[in-house]
Amino acid sequence: MMVRTSHPIVDAVLDRHCRKLGDALPVYRNHVFRSLNYQQLLLGEPVPDTAALAWVVHDLGIWTAGTFDYLKPSADLVTEHAAEFGIDDIDSARRMVLNHHRLRRNDDRLTETFRIADRIDASRGLFRRPVTRADVKAVVAQLPYLGFHRFLANQVTTYALAHPTRPLPMVRW
Repeated sequence: MMVRTSHPIVDAVLDRHCRKLGDALPVYRNHVFRSLNYQQLLLGEPVPDTAALAWVVHDLGIWTAGTFDYLKPSADLVTEHAAEFGIDDIDSARRMVLNHHRLRRNDDRLTETFRIADRIDASRGLFRRPVTRADVKAVVAQLPYLGFHRFLANQVTTYALAHPTRPLPMVRW
């Protein structure tokens, strides 16, 4: 399997937000590219630029808006960056961002493969189907976790303690 480790849209947007990301830049970058690779496997073809933009901003609101309730701020970054990269289907990119933690299936193929790809990475490949274990290992070998899951656990715990009635604001039915 050929693992994609760069994309002009992803690289440009990360470069613009590198100060906000700080030490988390390589951790987030690898998460974005691991997920992008999983979506590519699910689609059976390269991800379109619309999805690449959605990937690079899908969790970025954590840093740009300074909150773990980050879906809307992240989706707003789609709108902010779309014209620069010639992306016309802003609604599709926003839908991927807003629904990537949805518990139920999405009817839209691009949004659904986006959701599954993020789940594969967030679960360390535990919930990987239909992607194979060998594919997950190949992707992680090129794009290691670098403490990504520790970061997630810390964020979830901190937010849940401060907001016990809404501990996972990004989860959608």
